[in-house]
Amino acid sequence: MLPPCLGRRDLLAHVRSSLIDRRWVTLVGPSGMGKSLIARHAVADREVAWVDARVVHDVDGLIGAWLQALNPDVAPGDAPLPALIRALDDTGRLSVLDGVSEEQIPGLFVLIEATLAATTLPRILSTSHTPSGSPHGLDLRVEPLPTPLPGQPLEGASLELFVGRLASAGGELVDLRRDEAVLRSLLEASGGIPLVIEQLAAQAAQVGLAAVAPTDSLSDAIGRSYAMVDATSQRAFRRLGCVAFPVGLDVFAALAELPRALAIAAAAQLERHSLVEITPDERVRMAAAARRHALEVTRHTDDAACVTAALLAWADAALPASEEEGSGSDPWLADYDAVDFAIAHGAGDPATRDLAYDMANRAFGPLYTAMRPRDALTLLETVLASGDGPPEVGAQVARRAGICASEVLGTFEGLRFLDRAEQHADIALAPDVQRARIASIRAEMYLDAGQLDGARTEVDRIFALGCEDTYAERQARRTLMDVETSAGNLATAEAIAPLIIDGATGEEAWLGIAARVLLAQIAREQGRQVEALAAARAARHDAMARGEDRIALLADVLARRISCEPPALTPEPEALPWAVRLGYQLQGARDAACEERFEHAAGIAADVVVLADSARLERDGIEARIVLADALLALGDTGQAASTYAAAARHAAACPLPLRIADAFDGLALCLRETQPTHAARCVWLGMQLRNAHGAAALSRPGVDTSRLPAPRAAKAWFADGRISAAGIAAAGRIEGGEADAAADSPLASLTKAQLAVAQLVGAGLTSKEIAEQLYLSPRTVDNHLAQIYRKLDIPSRSRLAAMMAKSA
Repeated sequence: MLPPCLGRRDLLAHVRSSLIDRRWVTLVGPSGMGKSLIARHAVADREVAWVDARVVHDVDGLIGAWLQALNPDVAPGDAPLPALIRALDDTGRLSVLDGVSEEQIPGLFVLIEATLAATTLPRILSTSHTPSGSPHGLDLRVEPLPTPLPGQPLEGASLELFVGRLASAGGELVDLRRDEAVLRSLLEASGGIPLVIEQLAAQAAQVGLAAVAPTDSLSDAIGRSYAMVDATSQRAFRRLGCVAFPVGLDVFAALAELPRALAIAAAAQLERHSLVEITPDERVRMAAAARRHALEVTRHTDDAACVTAALLAWADAALPASEEEGSGSDPWLADYDAVDFAIAHGAGDPATRDLAYDMANRAFGPLYTAMRPRDALTLLETVLASGDGPPEVGAQVARRAGICASEVLGTFEGLRFLDRAEQHADIALAPDVQRARIASIRAEMYLDAGQLDGARTEVDRIFALGCEDTYAERQARRTLMDVETSAGNLATAEAIAPLIIDGATGEEAWLGIAARVLLAQIAREQGRQVEALAAARAARHDAMARGEDRIALLADVLARRISCEPPALTPEPEALPWAVRLGYQLQGARDAACEERFEHAAGIAADVVVLADSARLERDGIEARIVLADALLALGDTGQAASTYAAAARHAAACPLPLRIADAFDGLALCLRETQPTHAARCVWLGMQLRNAHGAAALSRPGVDTSRLPAPRAAKAWFADGRISAAGIAAAGRIEGGEADAAADSPLASLTKAQLAVAQLVGAGLTSKEIAEQLYLSPRTVDNHLAQIYRKLDIPSRSRLAAMMAKSA
């Protein structure tokens, strides 16, 4: 429940009405005026993204904190500012930026104005010591509460605040007649600043009204309140001031070096003196003015060093005992900031660096399970940047950082961490074991990116090491089987399976189940659908029985793809790792196509294309382009379908994925059968040659009527030695359509049909979300189109595009 906001009724009404008419409103005033409380009351009935900007020191930090408050679905490779703009437009939520200023965050106003220019709906309410001065914003000054002047009645908001705070702090009720002179003196000395009034009331509750001396500054008022609490509470106050984030009661107890029960009592005493606030979720936070005083006092004590030691000890005890333990519901996750502080300070001291490495390694499992790879990467990167840790732990930390970076930033962003892991491996007790495990992760990265030769090279490296690490070798064979399956070498892949499955027990059991999923995929590619479905279902059952959720989901997606059966597993997509999530989402597009909801299928597939390109998950991107083109073909948009099939063919040829090239050329044939019949017949022939060379079958796809394929016509220059030739790849680009119908002399002529449709709706004033709904796309896909439009037209913003479209109308 919010504390009352006395004397601010008119200002609150002004704030609320201004947020209807204006997109940026700033509450301006010095410390202690209650700006944050006013903001909380003003938005109490709205869903908001609240950003505590008082601990942020640059624009990048503010963007990060803002994104965290919005909690959007940020893809690997998404640049922070475009992701923020998309999140603001997607949600339309009001954002509260609490405690910002241009002096503290240089470039702040440029950032806010850029977000306003690039979005349509979102509103911003900020609190600041200084006005924005922006023509796009409205500054509302927060004045002190009025205090009774001589000759006026002793009444008003300042008196009500004093009396109420006095009562809540345990003081005696005042007698307005008896105590009038003292009350007038104190209120006048407070200057009407709410925090000073609260401090004076809290002091009066402790020493009596008559004993409180008037104060001439907020700092003086806080100092006097601090002097009134006992030494134990003073120590807790000083140490809380050394950290710039709210803390749970367990962390507060560790800082204060008190048992939990006594720490709760100390926090309560500090709250009675208005030195801290205890939030409804039992977190202890400190106002900026109080923190400044605490830091000033701490300059003459050893509290800063004690805080570091206390948080290191707390984090060491709170984290799982080993890197194999912990879960996504561990209590310490609520105090991630305290763990981050402990690891950062521990890593900065050579004497505790090894402990920091160990703690970051133990924190990884719960954070990754809780789907917080970005937070895990922060901790892992912090220790790696501080210097070398213990070799074995350091190698594992670097490998895990590589996994997180690949998931958060994009596939190959993890390679730099694997290089660091190699450095740790060089001085480990069993260097070849470490190198084999590093190579197995690197091989998976290359595989996900569709770089099959790179994946093979890493697998060869593992076997060449001869380190007798059975886990790494079995993992290498599983990766190699996946490589050969993707490359269409189905018989070779099938022959590898027994080497993975036989004897796969314990921690290696999941590899055997994963190999069985690949066997089901091979059977499907060869046209043995009944066998493929049975194998996929059996693998799903065994994976679920062992709690291997990722493998179970892959098997379930494959079973659905074969039979169009309902899903057995229905996780939230946003909670899945990207390498699994995209395949799961794409199956949703196929399901929609099976139900002839082709617009919906196209929207999902287009989103997966953008996400896959962003994450550098090339195989998923190729599959998604084919599904998207299939849906466009079913909708009758043969021009867009043809260009999409052509893009899929070019991407697949680069890997190479020959069976996906065949799928793309079948689609091209259907798109071009009327306009380029000879070319279409050659596309059919190439698809047949590729499948025959690899012992694969042509499989049915929703929306693709293979009965309409023309008779094949040989194009021997397109196919050589069982592979598509350079001439064949070039043939994928010889298609018609794809350009906008704008006049040739217009800058808009450079836009594709899809881009022009987006531009026209921007000109009509629609948001990205509204455009996405109208065109059956996702907001991310719309933003991707907008980025390409801005680049082609050499314009900086949505507003310039809208103006250009208005002129061309």
